[in-house]
Amino acid sequence: MNEKRLLHRLRRGDESVLPELIRQYSGYAYAIASNILSHALGEEDIEEVVSDSFLSIWENRENIETEMLKAYLAAVVRNKAKTALRKHHEEEPLEDDVLQISIPNQPEQKILLSELRELAHEAVDSLGEPDREIFQRYYFFYQKTEEISKALGLKDATVRAKLARGRKRLKEYLTERGFSCEDTHY
Repeated sequence: MNEKRLLHRLRRGDESVLPELIRQYSGYAYAIASNILSHALGEEDIEEVVSDSFLSIWENRENIETEMLKAYLAAVVRNKAKTALRKHHEEEPLEDDVLQISIPNQPEQKILLSELRELAHEAVDSLGEPDREIFQRYYFFYQKTEEISKALGLKDATVRAKLARGRKRLKEYLTERGFSCEDTHY
């Protein structure tokens, strides 16, 4: 079933949509959680994060503001997985802490963050293949460059170079549209 229909049924509170969501997206959610957690936590913890993510989507269905259900699910799974890591380790690595985007409480900040996310998705979508897939696998699915290079049949150095160029293009794309990494507080 297409994503927009699922989202529409979800927002209406159609209880039959939850098993469909799980059937359609559980492998996707599991892959994200596993990529983040498999080095630190066990299979049960990964499955719990996935289950908690679907439950969270159901409980917050009326507040989903995006039309991209799959991307929204990915964000929920990533956040739940990072929370599980923090509980397990008590401290998050510095790089994760620095990259954490706080949820703004001011209406204008919410609008800016929403615009920034939309522009970031547009920028990633504009990369073309295989750059877009590499970027998504690395930043959204937390796959290591070695895994990406094997999956796509590329050299590891090629994957790293494409990631560097992708970051540069993303920064340029956002800067052209009025967002500066130095000016934002996210």
